[in-house]
Amino acid sequence: MKTMHLYRNLGVVAVGMMSMLATSCEEDIDNTVSRNQSEIELAPSGEFIKLDESKPNETAVTLKWSTAHDFGEDYITTYKYEMQLIGSEATNIKEFDDDGEFFRSYTNEEMQKILVDHFGLTTSTIGEVLFTVTANFEGPRLIVPDIATTTLKIKTYGPKQYKADNLYVGGSAVGEDNIKLTLKDEINKIYSYEGALVAGKINFPVDYADELNAIGPETADAPITKGEMTGVISDRAEANSWVIPSAATYRITVNMSKQTVKIVEAGAVVEAEQMFLAGTAVGEEQIEIAQTLENDQLYAWRGELKAGSLYIPLTFEGEQSMAIVPEVADNHDIEDGQLATFGQALISKVDRQYWTIPADGTYRIVLNKEEKTIAIYSAATDLKPLTVSFNNTILGINPWRQEVNVLHMYGGFNSFAKDPGTDEEIEEIKDIIKNPQWYCQVKYNLIQSLANPKVFVYKGDVLPRDEYTDDYEKTYRGWVNFSTLRYANNGWFVGSTADAKRKDHNGYTKVIAGKVEKAVTGQADNRYAYFLIPEGCNYVVVDIENNTVLFDIK
Repeated sequence: MKTMHLYRNLGVVAVGMMSMLATSCEEDIDNTVSRNQSEIELAPSGEFIKLDESKPNETAVTLKWSTAHDFGEDYITTYKYEMQLIGSEATNIKEFDDDGEFFRSYTNEEMQKILVDHFGLTTSTIGEVLFTVTANFEGPRLIVPDIATTTLKIKTYGPKQYKADNLYVGGSAVGEDNIKLTLKDEINKIYSYEGALVAGKINFPVDYADELNAIGPETADAPITKGEMTGVISDRAEANSWVIPSAATYRITVNMSKQTVKIVEAGAVVEAEQMFLAGTAVGEEQIEIAQTLENDQLYAWRGELKAGSLYIPLTFEGEQSMAIVPEVADNHDIEDGQLATFGQALISKVDRQYWTIPADGTYRIVLNKEEKTIAIYSAATDLKPLTVSFNNTILGINPWRQEVNVLHMYGGFNSFAKDPGTDEEIEEIKDIIKNPQWYCQVKYNLIQSLANPKVFVYKGDVLPRDEYTDDYEKTYRGWVNFSTLRYANNGWFVGSTADAKRKDHNGYTKVIAGKVEKAVTGQADNRYAYFLIPEGCNYVVVDIENNTVLFDIK
């Protein structure tokens, strides 16, 4: 057997696929020989490697592999080497062996640059790296390539990531034992705690992968403020602390997404049964801001306002005495599109504390009562729905572009019960589809959130959990996914992570009420991957910005 040594590029190369098989397409693959001749062994230097920034030129990773089976002088063997970061969208690194050494090595600095600069892995993060060696055989007959793979976990160095497996309250204000915070919002990574603290110091120990970190202020012994404070993550032994001035019951919120900490006395929370918009920007009649379906603490509104003043009266126990206003008196800027901390004032004092709407137009207002934050969006900064592109096989329009403003439930959960189409839908496609089949019932539609147009919510009757047999003779109860179209199975879908394949098999993921599930979006095999609705479920939240789905009982 001859071995061909091809050019090897040590960087990231775009290698055109060469024809390794000089045989006609009529020849059979020699499975009898090749299935029993897999001999390549790929051996890495370890299963977990932590890159060391202090030793940039020291070897961190080595890989060796053995030669492939010798099929004789009539065959030429070529070796292709690949590196892939699992989950990265970056192009694989591909090389061809040219020296017969069957060996690769990388220093700490080289591997750091490959993972961070090329594959986009964040610093101080563990990534799974897949290495593959493929031997191809060119000769009189087609022989199946010999492939060897190995996966290493490699941790990069550099600035720490704002992530936590577990988060605690610690310090002299807490006592000897740390208190674990509750993950209240898994999507936005918001942790909370309410309880008694004494005068003293406080920070937030973090367990993350193999690291022991803590979140603290930028400067040592920083006093707490009423608003959101920037939190810095560092090694636990080096972290600074905030100072709690006096013993009291405190409400603590750590927002890992925003990298902020809020520590307020429990009495400072907003007490309100209803919220309204008022001021010259609104007119004589107040406008109620409704609670969102996805979060009882979140209020949202979108509509027309005039140029003028704006404040938000609160109704509590049948009276309006307080209003939500800018945190700082005489600061009337709406901070267009930015999240800001609000304050409260007597309605008699709103002549000094109010927002100024700069011009007539459409505005979106999102207010978090618990976090005491508000965002006011003008048309220029308003949150936009997701626009998706897919092949509409029913209409024959490829690609079909659609702004996602509603999601439909699709599947055997209701035995594929149907509704007639609305007049608008029928009018739109009547000349193309003569007998449309409407597979999704309107009463199970997910409504777009006013707080975030990429979040969709169903809250209503308990969902059916019919037992239904699919096209492959598999019977499950309550299987569902979500579609942008009501007719047929050809739209853009939100499916589960279950293994599924078109015209081969469906996939099903059993979910737990109250647990956020990962989702797969698009028009691929995810169309045939379903969630199994938990018993008693009457509440569903689909987030197509973060690709998550929540089934719950409310």
